[in-house]
Amino acid sequence: MSQLVYYLLQSITAVYSARSMAVMPFIMVMAYMAYYYNKRYRSPLASVPLAPAEHFLVKYFGLAPPPNDAEKVDTLSRFLIRVGQDASLSPISVCWSVTGTPLVIVSSLKGIKDVLIDGQTKSKIKDEPSNVQRGNLIRLIQNLVFGGKSLNNAVGEEWRWRRHVLLPPFQPKQLVPKLLPYVASRAAALLKVFQEQSETGEATELDGLFMDMTMDVINYYLYGRSDLNYGMVGGRRNLKNEHHRLGLGFMSVEAWLPFGINKTDWAQRTYKPARDLLKAFIKDSLVYAFEDYKRDVKEYEEQGIPEKQRSYRSVAACAFASGRYADDQVDLINDLLSLTFAGYDTTAHTLAFAFSELARNPALQDELFAQVRQVLGPPPVAPDSVTVEKLARMPLVTAIYRETLRKYPAVVFIPVHVNRDTVVDGAIVPAGAEIWCNVRGVQMNPAIFPDPDKFDPTRWLRPEDKMADGTSDNAFDNLTTSNNSHVTITPETQYNFPDLSFTLGQHACIGKNLAILELRTVIACTMNQFSCSLKKDSVIDTKIVLTTKPRHGVWVHFKKR
Repeated sequence: MSQLVYYLLQSITAVYSARSMAVMPFIMVMAYMAYYYNKRYRSPLASVPLAPAEHFLVKYFGLAPPPNDAEKVDTLSRFLIRVGQDASLSPISVCWSVTGTPLVIVSSLKGIKDVLIDGQTKSKIKDEPSNVQRGNLIRLIQNLVFGGKSLNNAVGEEWRWRRHVLLPPFQPKQLVPKLLPYVASRAAALLKVFQEQSETGEATELDGLFMDMTMDVINYYLYGRSDLNYGMVGGRRNLKNEHHRLGLGFMSVEAWLPFGINKTDWAQRTYKPARDLLKAFIKDSLVYAFEDYKRDVKEYEEQGIPEKQRSYRSVAACAFASGRYADDQVDLINDLLSLTFAGYDTTAHTLAFAFSELARNPALQDELFAQVRQVLGPPPVAPDSVTVEKLARMPLVTAIYRETLRKYPAVVFIPVHVNRDTVVDGAIVPAGAEIWCNVRGVQMNPAIFPDPDKFDPTRWLRPEDKMADGTSDNAFDNLTTSNNSHVTITPETQYNFPDLSFTLGQHACIGKNLAILELRTVIACTMNQFSCSLKKDSVIDTKIVLTTKPRHGVWVHFKKR
């Protein structure tokens, strides 16, 4: 009898188990639908218009498409411009991921300032994060690719002490006198290349040349000298290639693998060798920088100069003097690698795009030539004669790089993660949301910039810049200000628009002044000596590979004036 009951109970249990297994998928689907409904339709963003995303990663997962060499059209820029030019999608629009997490596209200047300036302000409560911080995904990927924390992926106090140490040498008063002579001499070397090409009549591919120059400028300022051991990385010109190989980590499918698989040598095989080589180069360069630092310290001590009044020749020396970096230099190497990686191509691409526009506009070239020749005089121009005062007397040079950054922003959007409910141009964005500050879209908004597809540097000329004698008095600081106090920009005051490509607020690009110094020097010195034209059948198009680059390069013919 007991065996009969046992078998009967087993049979009943089996029947109910089978039925439970059959309805389990239904229960899970219903639970997901309830969860998704609650996340989306009870959100403060429920009535916000949907962004017209086409790429499935953006539309259904709230993720930026990874760089893709096979892509033929810049679909990401096209999407961001479409959103930025549609008044119904301003100040914000949203993409809802399949998990119910909103991706908020901010396409108004006020909204972007609310996020980058107010949102990233340090909390008054100790150990509490700011309302928004760098996007979680990009931080994780950067940490993986760079092999540890750095200035570009740390948050909170971990980020704050690094910024406190590294920011001062990038301020104009320290940077300009130390770096301008080298930038001018490096620009003079570049002009010799242009001279050779003008004599042969061959076209010059500018993007690669400008990357080489920018790499030289950054390394000179990071380590205080140009005679570094470039042989260990395959030569000076190969540095950009190693940085490109490191960037493959951001395109790697293996970088997304779970359970720590993405941290294995196998998963990192496409970019880890480049990272190891670059870190070895940085470590070797720090040896030279430390030797120079010790000599400078000795001289300061002999002269009785207090520590607070000392100015060191390199960023590395300032890091040594701070005492914040450990003796193993792991954090310092990561930070210097992140600085080089962030800057070596952005400035170069901007220069390449600037010359692509100049090459298509002879009248603009002539106007620019008249201004720079009046200030610099006829070539050859001695590098030591290029001063910040002279650069400040050429507002059209500044207007050209700013218009280039408007039309071809180095960064098309700025991603942040929302820690606490945040007001963005009057709308409440809930905690847990992701935000893209739509730099590309807002800078192509015709309500701010009429005829946005037109390259028009006069947008950036202030009334005082248009004085007939061209002697407007603009200091370096004036020409690089972000004008953060201006919230409403009209077509009549386009020149007050901030430098969004360098971001805003506490997390603004640390290398902004270095980039601007190089941009202005190269544009002025080159156009003082040459006219230029595009190679026949050249196509200028954008491609997003972390930054905005010229898809087909920029091929230019130079002609000596």
